[in-house]
Amino acid sequence: MGFRSGLGSIIRLNHHERVAVSRFLVISFLLVSYGSFAQNELETAVITDVLDSTVHAVPEQSAVQQMANTKETGHSDLAYPNFVAPSYEHGISTYTIERVPSPRGNGIFGYVSDPWDYISHDDELRINQLLYGLEKKATAEVAIVMLPSIGTEVPKDFAVGLFREWGIGKSDTNNGLLILTVMDQRRTEFETGYGLEPVLTDVICYRIGTQEMVPNFRQGDYGAGMVAAVERIKQFLEHPDSVAEIYSNEVQFESNADTNFLGVVIGVFLLVYGLICLITGILQYSRLQGIEHSKDDFYDKYHRLDKVSFGCLLLFLLPLPFVWLNRLAKKRLKKYRYAPRYSKVNGMPMTLKDEWAENAYLEVAQVLEEKLNSVRYDVWVTDDQSDVMVLEYEGPNGRKYDDCVACGYRTFGKKSSTVTKAPSYDYGGERVDYYECRNCNFQESKTVELDTIPRPTSSSSSSSSGSSYSASSSGSSSSSSFGGGSSGGGGAGVSW
Repeated sequence: MGFRSGLGSIIRLNHHERVAVSRFLVISFLLVSYGSFAQNELETAVITDVLDSTVHAVPEQSAVQQMANTKETGHSDLAYPNFVAPSYEHGISTYTIERVPSPRGNGIFGYVSDPWDYISHDDELRINQLLYGLEKKATAEVAIVMLPSIGTEVPKDFAVGLFREWGIGKSDTNNGLLILTVMDQRRTEFETGYGLEPVLTDVICYRIGTQEMVPNFRQGDYGAGMVAAVERIKQFLEHPDSVAEIYSNEVQFESNADTNFLGVVIGVFLLVYGLICLITGILQYSRLQGIEHSKDDFYDKYHRLDKVSFGCLLLFLLPLPFVWLNRLAKKRLKKYRYAPRYSKVNGMPMTLKDEWAENAYLEVAQVLEEKLNSVRYDVWVTDDQSDVMVLEYEGPNGRKYDDCVACGYRTFGKKSSTVTKAPSYDYGGERVDYYECRNCNFQESKTVELDTIPRPTSSSSSSSSGSSYSASSSGSSSSSSFGGGSSGGGGAGVSW
């Protein structure tokens, strides 16, 4: 439906709809007008750096020198203990929470659990030194875990369970952090305790993962990626000012040619953006009006409007028109679904049955569909029971289930998955997904191929299970286990 038909739809509006459209046009006009004089208003530009530029920005000279000294020697007056790795049981390719070797225990002290030696000896020693210095200075406890596979478990859920199993962090401050990497799923999860969530926010964890770990992991250099991530985490936790810079790093520039050019760019952008919002909003509104004024019955109107998807992307990019249009669409969907119905047989008014009373008019398989939330049914009945109308709508879980090829009901969905062959450096793996119909028990399985695991670029020289890592000086371990902290459920995950 074109622009002219959209204007025609606006002319046919009632009083309340005209008022709403008028407000929308006024706001769009103000937004467009603002772009035309933005250049003159930007005599002094305040530029807020985003996380990408701030994280890699150069701090003040004293902070630079301090970090440089820390990177070379750690804490100059810090005596490192003998880091002793846990004993690794060979032959395990899939781990459960209970079978993951803890880097803390009787005669064991460290911060890394790496049964398959994805991280080299030198990188592991460097990580232990960095995290030991961090714990001494900021009391935060960090655990690094590298596993080949956790089967069908979700990495996020696995990380939460492992965090709670070990009790990472101090019990009074809950300042623990777990970095879990699952090789066959190519996934790394950051799990933070309650005490670290205000500092290591979800955004910061995600940026550390994408900027420090993902590039190295894709090259197979897991040790370098983990060292870079730990150094960045150590910087944040030991220098809280650097976190504040991420959100409030403002640089003042005097008015010059650069700021004038910036004003022009912003002004043009706002002008184009306002026009796009205006035109797109009118065109989309005309679609809604076309459905509203069509000769279809309410049921057909509902399904036509339900297929008009604005999507999260449009709501994010063009919030001005689409937030209003989305609210209007939801209001009309409710009207189309619950508007009064009349029998097509005798013209008598019909009554909508509630969820319990409607079961008497539904088949057993239809009741099951409602329990699975794959389909929702509305049952309309005349007072004398002479006519019954059953209307079908997609349920909240409609996309999780398909129509069964055997019985025809939307009760066919995924039941479980099993990794039958774990991937390695040289060969890919396999995963079998099992599907079953909850109504007729029809079953089907599909085999999914898994990619190979990238080889580490640096050869691992870690010693065998139970080996100890000597550092710059010896000393006794500070604790035989983690401090009993709790997970706050925060953090982020990255895929590589």
